[in-house]
Amino acid sequence: MKELNRKELALQAEKECCSPETTVRYGVKRGRPFWNVESTQFMYVPAFHFTAIRGFYRYLYKAVCEDGSVHSFEAGDCCALLTPIWGELPEGVVRLTVTALNPDGSEYGLVGARTFFKLASFPEKTPEAVCSYKEAAIKAYRFAMNQSFINHWLEVGEPDPYYDLNSYPCKMIGALAEAMISYASICPEDGEKAMKVAVNAADYLIRITPRGDVPLRDLPPTYNLDFCPDPEKYGVITPNWHAATSRNGSQMMIYPARAGRMYVALEKATGDKKYLEEAKKIGQYYADTIEPCGSWYLMRSCATGEPLSPNFISPIDSLVPFLMDLYDRTGEEIWKKTCDRAVDYVCSTQLETYNWEGQFEDSPLSTNYMNLTHYAPVDLARYLVKYRDDDKSGEIAKELMRFVEDQFVVWKRPYPWRHLTPDGSEPYDTSKWHTPCGLEQYGWYVPIDASTASIARGFLEMYKAGLGDIYLAKARVLTDQLTIVQHEDGKIPTHWMNTEDAEKNFWFNCMFESCKVLAEMSEFE
Repeated sequence: MKELNRKELALQAEKECCSPETTVRYGVKRGRPFWNVESTQFMYVPAFHFTAIRGFYRYLYKAVCEDGSVHSFEAGDCCALLTPIWGELPEGVVRLTVTALNPDGSEYGLVGARTFFKLASFPEKTPEAVCSYKEAAIKAYRFAMNQSFINHWLEVGEPDPYYDLNSYPCKMIGALAEAMISYASICPEDGEKAMKVAVNAADYLIRITPRGDVPLRDLPPTYNLDFCPDPEKYGVITPNWHAATSRNGSQMMIYPARAGRMYVALEKATGDKKYLEEAKKIGQYYADTIEPCGSWYLMRSCATGEPLSPNFISPIDSLVPFLMDLYDRTGEEIWKKTCDRAVDYVCSTQLETYNWEGQFEDSPLSTNYMNLTHYAPVDLARYLVKYRDDDKSGEIAKELMRFVEDQFVVWKRPYPWRHLTPDGSEPYDTSKWHTPCGLEQYGWYVPIDASTASIARGFLEMYKAGLGDIYLAKARVLTDQLTIVQHEDGKIPTHWMNTEDAEKNFWFNCMFESCKVLAEMSEFE
């Protein structure tokens, strides 16, 4: 295990959080956009977009902190970085005002105000793992194999009609098959059962995939209720039944690519070429329908194939990995060319604007900056350090991971804003959250195990690229937390709010994402 000096790394992290050279792509008036218009927490020194008053060239910045302390500075710009006071501000709620000043220094009038939470930077000490990473991964997989909705695949070869998350087949059933392939490799003694689940799940996806003369042929569906034609007879209609029902007949175009990745992995594991052929059919659809911009419309009608919204896919965390898998497996240039166009799209749009839109099958589509998430920037950072070995790409990747940490990581105390439970009855008490952790998206700004795992994998890739020990330290802290929250029976809960309601809201695909990083990090214990 590589020994890391956590005290030195914590000091390095604190310095980076307060430096204008290592901030997170702050906005510039009439230039780079301000991506943080909807942001509520910051770890790295921020700047905000306020409108100047014509004829005024001095502005007073005043920050009142929750401990009662007041910190101020003057600047010639109403959108300046908070660098002069950022290192002084204690962790907690900050109420910032910016006031225009007369030439004599008196206050003319308020330009703008912002209330936010200042997060603690990477700490010197955090709880350590309670077991080895590999042991935690195997415990989680075995917990999954003991669940009735997974055993149903072994016994019947069909999705359990009582399990509502099966209504997202491309995402959930594809994730199950992919996870079972990984389980078989990490734990060979359980490999036969795991591979049977994987094959049965994949074959079911193939059976329900539309064929023939239809617009979205060869794409496994995002929503499907045929396995349970009358969910009402099984009790209450859950939010997942409702989401699948309301969007049935549409396709969210990120998900067939994820199923395609599973098919490529299954062909490698079994040698059965039919799975690679399924993956190539999916890939061919994307190659044939790529838009001139280099992406694809996010939502399409299954009946007509027409776009249902103006939103485009964020392809770096879905399409790009799939197309690279196809290219690596076949050597066929069509996949590399299509992938390169998708990466160019990400770099010319999302990387320029920092509009990292959250795209989830059960969430509303959003407008610019309304619902940012960490998934695309993490995967772009991983792509850059893996496939583009140059200093510029490394610096871009560092900035991307600073953004992710700034907006979606809590090392110590979380922000105290109200966040209602799903039924809207009461707010979650954020003081009960398990931290350190990763938050998922602005629209569901809570600690999720898969988000914690995704961000840890991003940090790990940065370390493997030789960009600094601090990335291994951050990856290790987040991975340690996965073992800490894991239950005795092996379950890694999805939501880390430490409430009964949150405990019941379990997504097994998220736990499988945790298993991925546990397996990868086991090499660095």
